[in-house]
Amino acid sequence: MRRQPLRDTQELLVLFSPRGRIDCVSRISARRTGLLEPLTCILAHLRLGRSLPLLDEVSLERTYAGLLGDFDRLHWAGYLLNLWLEAFPGEIENNDAYRLLRLSLDSLDAGLRSEWLVSWCELQAMRLLGSAPQLRRCVRCGAEHQLDWFSVAAGGALCPHCRESGARPLAAEVREWLAFLQRANLLRLAAARPDDGVVLAGRDLIGDWVLYAFPRLERFLKGGL
Repeated sequence: MRRQPLRDTQELLVLFSPRGRIDCVSRISARRTGLLEPLTCILAHLRLGRSLPLLDEVSLERTYAGLLGDFDRLHWAGYLLNLWLEAFPGEIENNDAYRLLRLSLDSLDAGLRSEWLVSWCELQAMRLLGSAPQLRRCVRCGAEHQLDWFSVAAGGALCPHCRESGARPLAAEVREWLAFLQRANLLRLAAARPDDGVVLAGRDLIGDWVLYAFPRLERFLKGGL
């Protein structure tokens, strides 16, 4: 996920694995450092070091040529990596988070529209964290009708009676699209045919939701898609 020089012959690496985030030191020779670039899937052999694990053997699993050749998709791949660093920072085993990241990058590399995929990834990550927005009923009173407003601070959709300062309009089509993204798998997502205006409006709301939780991601999301 990230690499930076440490000493003359070493680099500090941040890896994301089924066991969570792993910070380690690499002593792999310079001629093989291409295997350790961000957006590269590797099989790594780690051994105990003095303070951090040492990476002393690595083999290539796959690269993402489609992402590297497209600036827009590369941007959003970098955003997803940083989202995962923010959302799943600890060295705690999390197979679901790892599978979701791999599936998201695979789909982005395969050409699935980033406007759809990024919002889907964000909502699925928030679901794993237990902090996804409530879209099926009013977060204040539980009403299931006239959910015409959306508030990040409140936690999702609001009815007119519970509307609060700062709430944003939530069109029924946008709410249904976001609710679909919360429960859809990638096969259903790829087959969807939403209106572009609905997609962008939903993207705007979920971008605000993510920034509320992880403000350091503003450099990726400022300006929207």
